[in-house]
Amino acid sequence: MKHSTNVFVTGTDTNVGKTLISAWLCWHTSADYWKLIQTGEDSDCDMVAKLSPHTKIIPEAYKLKAPLSPYDAAKLENVEIDRNLFNGNLQNTIIEGAGGALVPIGENFFMADLIKMYHAKALIVAQSKLGVINHLLMTAEILKIRNIEILGIVLNGEMEDSLQRTIRKFSGLKILSVIPRSNDLRKLLQSILPPSEILELLR
Repeated sequence: MKHSTNVFVTGTDTNVGKTLISAWLCWHTSADYWKLIQTGEDSDCDMVAKLSPHTKIIPEAYKLKAPLSPYDAAKLENVEIDRNLFNGNLQNTIIEGAGGALVPIGENFFMADLIKMYHAKALIVAQSKLGVINHLLMTAEILKIRNIEILGIVLNGEMEDSLQRTIRKFSGLKILSVIPRSNDLRKLLQSILPPSEILELLR
């Protein structure tokens, strides 16, 4: 029987396309989807359900109203996020973080800690925009320091080949896929096959 694992979709920033990439992976695999903590009024679970209707959606551990870090959004609602709710008992799941790897959840408790708790392999999503190289290298560095295995990078939006070479050179990571921009997201995601590194984990 094939060993299954978890893929943790993290980003270089907020609003870089983590939910889009999560839905893309869900469409092409039998993996479940879990947005651990939702902040703000938008629902990433709803977007994944719309783009990948066959996917099992695991309810969020916390839904917080303010579009802030989980730590700050929870403080506004007088909620204390209980790290014991995150018991690490998941398999074959695409886990989507909130923001980037060092977004605070609680006292001395960061998004990167959840990647470790769920024994997940990290997938870094970056949007093609000014400053992305710095943000990518910092994200990769903090994950490496914490001994988190990184599958590679997915770029949301086209990027010049020269910049992709720079990213590969200084991060030491593969750019697994480049997702072009499109007004028809479902058609786009269905037409692009995820890389074998991910499909072998989540089939």
